[in-house]
Amino acid sequence: MNTLAQAEASLSRVERRKARTNRRLLEVARRLFSEKGIYWAKIEDITELADQGKGTFYKYFDSKEAIICALLREGLDTLLSKTEQAVQKVPTGPKILSAAIEARVDFFVNCPEYLLFFHQVRGLMQLQVGVANDLRAIYNAHLDRLTQLIKPAMKDDQPDSARDIARAMAAYTSGVLTYDVLFEGQESTGRRRRHFIDVLDRSLQPLLKAGNGSRSGTGNHSAN
Repeated sequence: MNTLAQAEASLSRVERRKARTNRRLLEVARRLFSEKGIYWAKIEDITELADQGKGTFYKYFDSKEAIICALLREGLDTLLSKTEQAVQKVPTGPKILSAAIEARVDFFVNCPEYLLFFHQVRGLMQLQVGVANDLRAIYNAHLDRLTQLIKPAMKDDQPDSARDIARAMAAYTSGVLTYDVLFEGQESTGRRRRHFIDVLDRSLQPLLKAGNGSRSGTGNHSAN
């Protein structure tokens, strides 16, 4: 192997090691935020469980708030990707909304730790803290993309209500499932998956018929 090839191989190993460390920190942080909460989990807790030094943590994230933003973006991107995959399989019309609802319920049933994490983040967004604007921007970007996904389900005379329906779907889904997980437990919520999909579908489909009676979204409120 020549010198250039060796250098490239070495760089590749370094990049892979960095990617593994970054992934490990994110996974540990997500677990701790789910178990201890974003307010009580400390950077020291993350580095100890990840078997990394604090110095290593700061090579990847400037602060605890930075890793919260990274996890929020990653979680919402994954949720949106699964929603998009489901929506692409159905024709235009009300079935788009049904497919989106089912995909989001399945995401939270399979990844219940995100229910508590997203719930805590929404609480943090309401506080007078610097990171709130960053979190709100991430949420708004998610809602903007979700709005575009469900627009084909709308009638031509009601495009302004798409943002409202996207926000309602996000809020209803996470709200209903969060309460059920808290009071009934994750296993019970998983077993009743079909029930929640049907309940949410019956609750949200009438919004498609509301048309121009729905208030136009301004982007000042966020939910998931």
